[in-house]
Amino acid sequence: MMIIPVMDIKSGTVVHAKAGDRESYLPVKSALTTSTNPVEVANVFKKLGARELYIADLDAIERQGSNLRSVLEIKKLGFDILLDSGISIARDVKDLADVGSIVVGTETLQSLDELEKMTETCEIVLSLDFKGDELLTRIKELKNLDAEDLIKIILSYDYDIKRLIYLDLKSVGTSCGMREDKIKKMIKSMPIPLLVGGGINDISDIRRMQTIGVSGVLVATAIHNGRITKEDIYSFKSQIS
Repeated sequence: MMIIPVMDIKSGTVVHAKAGDRESYLPVKSALTTSTNPVEVANVFKKLGARELYIADLDAIERQGSNLRSVLEIKKLGFDILLDSGISIARDVKDLADVGSIVVGTETLQSLDELEKMTETCEIVLSLDFKGDELLTRIKELKNLDAEDLIKIILSYDYDIKRLIYLDLKSVGTSCGMREDKIKKMIKSMPIPLLVGGGINDISDIRRMQTIGVSGVLVATAIHNGRITKEDIYSFKSQIS
């Protein structure tokens, strides 16, 4: 189990993602730093003991620009990077091969054929993007599927996907707790590691996720407000060192 800090970047600024309403995201307010500069915030995460970092490039996801320069600067700090930059087709990954693991979200993925091509090119982490019970996808054959059925379909294709993410955008930044029953059902038939994000309130949520077999949790708000501490991050880090 790993605690993986999350950084959402918009227009060169780290923002507080909340409930998936990207138009209303504001610069992050943190008990750990007054800075909203991505590299400076990443340095704070580094001092907390994090060794992997999930970055959502919101400008790239919304097709309004790119924060790749900041991401590459953060990479120099020694992080293993999970980058979501709104990948939709295989050729989008050509400039990202040196960044780290590429997160491909169902929200932006154009087709399953394109997903297969991506897995032949670089290390892909597939994000199952939900907003509550609604799967965010443009792919007709995936619409209206719940998480369990979606996982069965994805696994039936035998793609070389390294990890899966279950992300509930409706819960992101709300500290409302995890959808534990849903995650339990997903994990039962999961042959590859599952990361989960959205709704983490405190360390007790993370311990429950560990108990049911989750490999890692994506956390932002609970770190910035101090409910997840340096000691918490180190305690989970030491379990896999």
